[in-house]
Amino acid sequence: MKSVPKKNTAHKKLPVVCKITLFFAVIGIIAGCVTGHLLKENLYSPLITIYNETINNIPGLDIDKSDIFLLAVKRNVKLFIFLYLFSLTNLWTYYYCAFSLYTGFTNGLLLAFNIILHGIPGIVRFLCYLCPQVLVFIPVYLAIIAHCDKLHNEFILCVSDYPYENTYSYSPKQKKGKLALQQFPFIVLCLVLIAAGSFIEAHLNLPLVIWYMGHLV
Repeated sequence: MKSVPKKNTAHKKLPVVCKITLFFAVIGIIAGCVTGHLLKENLYSPLITIYNETINNIPGLDIDKSDIFLLAVKRNVKLFIFLYLFSLTNLWTYYYCAFSLYTGFTNGLLLAFNIILHGIPGIVRFLCYLCPQVLVFIPVYLAIIAHCDKLHNEFILCVSDYPYENTYSYSPKQKKGKLALQQFPFIVLCLVLIAAGSFIEAHLNLPLVIWYMGHLV
């Protein structure tokens, strides 16, 4: 009997760098929640009035969705550029871990803030602020970090004395030029996905928040 070849499931596994990213993000969320509750008197009390007034006035505000879109694009493109730049340095590992930890921490503070003000329903409020654009941005940033981690390793080979892709005749400058050209399709794809996530944030998240605030019991 012929043996049935095993299916290659390697591509289905989450890269280690993505697991590390999610781990530090979760640690950041926990740290943010703990910090928020420990400092709720000093940190949140002065902001409660401003927060409640802003939230209550959202349904009546005339907010330009194009401004929200442009702000979201600008914010996410800046994060994308910094991830790419740091992937070309020896600080890459520290940067993406710090990026994940900081992102989780800020969201943990927001989660704690909503729970302090509204109890368990505050979790729903927190999710309302993030959805549905988070369903786009989480996989996009995981893909970016995984790609940048691979780029980091390839760039290190480019500037080292080791051969890159068996191209012994290429100079370090030629190797880096070839590697730079290989990034173009991925960069274009990421910019398109960032624009899509930003569009969702402006045109779906904002109406969702306004609807939710108008239907609170």
